[in-house]
Amino acid sequence: MFDRVKESIQKFSSKSAVDEEAVEELVKDIQRDLIAADVDVGLVSDLSDEIREEALEGKKDGLTRKEHVLETVYNKMEALLGEKPEIEIEPQKILLSGLYGAGKTTTAAKLADYYRKRGLKTGLIAADTDRPAAYDQLKQMAEKADSEFYGEPDAEDPSQVVEKGLEELDSDVVIVDSAGRNSLNKDLKEELSDVNDIFQPDESYLVMPADIGQSAKDQASNFEEAVGITGVIVTKMDSSAKGGGALIACSTSEAQVKFVGTGEEVSDLEVYDPVKYVSEMLGQPNLESLLEKVEELETDPEEMLEGEFTLEEFRQQIESVSETGMMEDLMKQLPFGGKMPDNISQLTEEKTQAYKYIIDSMTDEEIDDPSLINKSRTERIAEGSGTSSAEVRELIKHYRQTKNMMDKMDKGSMKRGNMQDMMQKLGL
Repeated sequence: MFDRVKESIQKFSSKSAVDEEAVEELVKDIQRDLIAADVDVGLVSDLSDEIREEALEGKKDGLTRKEHVLETVYNKMEALLGEKPEIEIEPQKILLSGLYGAGKTTTAAKLADYYRKRGLKTGLIAADTDRPAAYDQLKQMAEKADSEFYGEPDAEDPSQVVEKGLEELDSDVVIVDSAGRNSLNKDLKEELSDVNDIFQPDESYLVMPADIGQSAKDQASNFEEAVGITGVIVTKMDSSAKGGGALIACSTSEAQVKFVGTGEEVSDLEVYDPVKYVSEMLGQPNLESLLEKVEELETDPEEMLEGEFTLEEFRQQIESVSETGMMEDLMKQLPFGGKMPDNISQLTEEKTQAYKYIIDSMTDEEIDDPSLINKSRTERIAEGSGTSSAEVRELIKHYRQTKNMMDKMDKGSMKRGNMQDMMQKLGL
């Protein structure tokens, strides 16, 4: 899917003139690409109308017509692909469900590896008593993931296996690999219900392969109605042309994609990042340049960066208020309407740590004056911090939003240096 859309974008980008005819050709190319990727025809039609309408409307001063069209396509595709989830790195119980061939067993080991690398002890329970090879497969995968394992090769009752597994394992994160069927039939519903009653999971993930395309919407809805799910893991994203269709289908069914599987190794699991997929669709180097230009146009650099609120001070603030709900409660007490920067209230330990690595990879000059951070510096910082260029841009965006907020607090006689005192007075 991504290669096709990228080719259409590149063809449009190569045009010397952008007029209504060129926009219409781009829209038709994207329609063809998305339908080939098994995206719902109704969604494609709506997306096409929105791109036509907004691409031909007025544009931001400083953007060319071509850049305006590309920004429109980017925004619409990002909206279709949903939001990046917040993954809690804490002790928890995770139940995996899905049909035959979805990749549940491999995914269980990948999840174990993901949490182990983040400092948590993991354990896997083989609750698939229906498939003969399931026990041996999960046991082998547990060794690769350096995870504890519990299973009974001759067991017939999966709920009893789960009950004993909870007693035997001494793990922070316990992951149950349940049985599948060719369809969500009565037997599978009853089995999952029994396991769920015993296990009482914190997260219940539906595992489905990318190659089912828009059928993902119906499957997610059916599992949600039958057994309840808290998210979706899409597997086989490395090989399926219908992967985009599956991601979009999940988004439109309100079944949030949490992770994507990108290969066969236990390390081939990523937190779902829609921005990454949109970047791949449009061609990342061109997109990064465009987004940098849009950000510059949306803010006045001199106004945003005057004063003494540096990125180092920003890091100290997010570390002090990243506790869940703290920032949201604080914003409600402020005199400018309780409006807060996007996602600031949802900063997790993982995100805060990533921000720290990013800032540590900057020069003193860049920390004091982030307006210096252009495309090449962004790429250098991302490589040095082990993050992505998108995450570096996200950090800069949040910094600018927070600096605006701090400026407003100054105008309201709330000095930035008194942030901690103010939180204490508010009982936070």
